[in-house]
Amino acid sequence: MNVKKVAPLGHRVFVKVGEQETRTEGGVFLPIAAQKRSTQGEIVDAGTAKTLKKGDRIVYSKYAGTDVELQSEEFVLLKEDDVIGLVGGDDIAQLHPCQDRLLIRMEEAQTRTSGGLLLSEGAQEKPTIGTVVAAGPGRARDEEEAPSPPAVQPGAKVLYSKYSGTEFDGRDGRKYIVIREADILAVLS
Repeated sequence: MNVKKVAPLGHRVFVKVGEQETRTEGGVFLPIAAQKRSTQGEIVDAGTAKTLKKGDRIVYSKYAGTDVELQSEEFVLLKEDDVIGLVGGDDIAQLHPCQDRLLIRMEEAQTRTSGGLLLSEGAQEKPTIGTVVAAGPGRARDEEEAPSPPAVQPGAKVLYSKYSGTEFDGRDGRKYIVIREADILAVLS
């Protein structure tokens, strides 16, 4: 099949996939099985998307979209709703969440039991408490309505659902998660 252009329909975007990590930060080459698939890219065609435009650098879920190879380059076709947020650089802490999503700095996992025993990384309980770093503009209920801003604002300490969202490692060594506002269980004070 000789395709030269892809024009997304509906509220979909066509994204040039970012570079895949082939080395560690220390410069060691990673085998193909250990390489992480990139979940960042640049929008090549925004179709009829309402909140995204051509040239935006985005982050999306690793399970979202349809992969497309075009002229020996990797692309992904995504629903506008699958875009997690906009990024300006390499630091996930600077992410601007889309729609009703929230960027949360996760609390550190407990590394010791109450009796003082060290826990292996696999035995550590995944934290479900964090601090909201950034909030998206909100989600509109229908096409005609303006989005209503999230009730949870940056700075709030929250409890969220255990298996929600997409996790990221920040350049500051901290862990972050992007979740939808509906996955917030409580605001803590």
